[in-house]
Amino acid sequence: MSTWTADDNTVINYELYGSDSARETLLLLPGLLGSVSRQWLNFVPLLSPDFRVVLMDLRGHGRSGNNAPALQTDRMVKDIVGLLDALQITAVHIAGYNLGGYLGLQLVLSQPRRVQTLLMHAAKFYWTQEAAAKMRAQLDPDDLAAKVPTYADQLVQEHGGRQWRILVRQAGDLISYLVDHGLTEGMIKRVQTPILVSVGDRDELIPLNEAQRLSRMLPNGRLLVLPGVRHPYQTIPVVPLIPMMQEFHRSGRK
Repeated sequence: MSTWTADDNTVINYELYGSDSARETLLLLPGLLGSVSRQWLNFVPLLSPDFRVVLMDLRGHGRSGNNAPALQTDRMVKDIVGLLDALQITAVHIAGYNLGGYLGLQLVLSQPRRVQTLLMHAAKFYWTQEAAAKMRAQLDPDDLAAKVPTYADQLVQEHGGRQWRILVRQAGDLISYLVDHGLTEGMIKRVQTPILVSVGDRDELIPLNEAQRLSRMLPNGRLLVLPGVRHPYQTIPVVPLIPMMQEFHRSGRK
């Protein structure tokens, strides 16, 4: 475990696997309410022979703090850039689950020459008022503790006994914010970075037609549909995703 401190004195937790700075870097980003302790870590042994691998806890998640009053995607992307700068990583491949994929796309828009390839797995791009309201209703910490105690216990273990409740409420606020202030098709239609949009065919949050639409809006987009896979991270199969990731990220090398 290593840490980097942002310009607002927020401490960001990250993990680095591989010391060869000449090797290309793959940044693995967890999703909303996720952490490196439970997401992507099982992929590292299979990816590290090809890449120097970096994982980071998003602001407010896992072992990372958050001195800001809310969760903001702009601030989280700034954290990613700051960490990459601190590690002297000028070019990077990114794989993001859920919100991690969304942040990767936002980074592509701000620094297109820096991101060599981007994998977005189970990343929600199209947020409607109805979808946001439904998700926000599920993000009540008291309801989670009462109705889904096993998941609430997991959040306690990942984020801390106090922080998890704050984080869940902030997550609901962030989703509501993205409805009117998130990325749009107009912003991404000229993106030239190779982007692989990955989704399970049983994903409860992202319909297949949404993933297909996003992949087609991206000039260099591709679509990967994983059979029998739902939205939760633990349903993601190592095979075929790892071979697909290896081929995709290798093909985008500059």
